[in-house]
Amino acid sequence: MSNIDMLSVSRKEVKFLVSLIDRIYLLNSLSKVLTPDKYGDYNGYKTRSVYFDSIDNEDFTQKLVKTEKRKRVRLRIYNTTDTFAKFEIKRKHLDRELKESITISKEDAIKLINGDYSVLLKYNNNPLSHYAFNLMKTHNYRPVSMVEYDRRAFTHESFNTRITLDNNLRYTNFNYNLFDEDINFKQAMPKDQTILEVKYDRFLFYQIQEILSKCNFIGKPPSKYGTSRQLLNRYYY
Repeated sequence: MSNIDMLSVSRKEVKFLVSLIDRIYLLNSLSKVLTPDKYGDYNGYKTRSVYFDSIDNEDFTQKLVKTEKRKRVRLRIYNTTDTFAKFEIKRKHLDRELKESITISKEDAIKLINGDYSVLLKYNNNPLSHYAFNLMKTHNYRPVSMVEYDRRAFTHESFNTRITLDNNLRYTNFNYNLFDEDINFKQAMPKDQTILEVKYDRFLFYQIQEILSKCNFIGKPPSKYGTSRQLLNRYYY
């Protein structure tokens, strides 16, 4: 496997909830100063993730009690026809995030969902593969939810800047078939609301600060992972 299949990203992250009016404004304004990311164009794309958690729901508990350090383990695709998936571990410490990922084959992604953690060791030129294998095997990680949403994403090479607008958030706790086209999702938030995520390293461009300052943010956005585990939260916490 070449180095292009491995990725490690560290940066600051802030999130906002925006209305439909501000969404339209942001899409128009950001498209003038940033470019679409490599996964889509100005029309955006779908993002689908299967989340894993330990047998005692350690990662979800970290979120509920708001520990300073948290993590997420997931498989992600951008189209059900993809022949690969991104295995990611995302760690957060206060307002900073570190995301490490490995690109694995569709076949290995399916095996991982079915509990075969050993497929990660095939990608052993990445230290993440051994860490992830030991983590998932020792703590008996298994799929717990699948999340899908529509994304518009913009980037700039300077200061590792990335801005995403996600809406039509939906999830399921009963189907983890990552590559299936026909999934019965449950709607997680109103379709006229958008989750805005602003990620950058050290400095956020003045032009972007100006654009954001004109928005009337309507509240704190829901956690995609937390929302997808409402059933567990309702009956066990």
